[in-house]
Amino acid sequence: MKKSSRGFTLIEALVAMTIVSVALIACLKAAGNLNLQQDEMLRRQYALWSAEGMAKYMRHSGVFPDAQNLKSRCDQGNFQFECQVDISNTPNPNFRRVEILVLNAVNAENSNQLARLVIFLSSSP
Repeated sequence: MKKSSRGFTLIEALVAMTIVSVALIACLKAAGNLNLQQDEMLRRQYALWSAEGMAKYMRHSGVFPDAQNLKSRCDQGNFQFECQVDISNTPNPNFRRVEILVLNAVNAENSNQLARLVIFLSSSP
């Protein structure tokens, strides 16, 4: 006499649930990493806007700056940034090279740069 069995055994069901749970855990971890990456990308975008704002201010101030290093707060949105501006001479005395670094203001000494922008200023209008 043949025994007909329908359905799954307990072992098969446990193996299937284990496979599904491992897949779900991997999906949740990937979604968490995407959220962290999105936050970092948003922070870097705001930092770039701060650097561009500082560059526009320097271009439109009408002052031809001397070679120097400056530090100032350049907050943007809910983020607190510190802008480090390095103004240096170029071979042509009518131009200055301006490098703007944007760092996290909370821990600026140990922070990686979030944005970097280099512009050139001219002495003539």
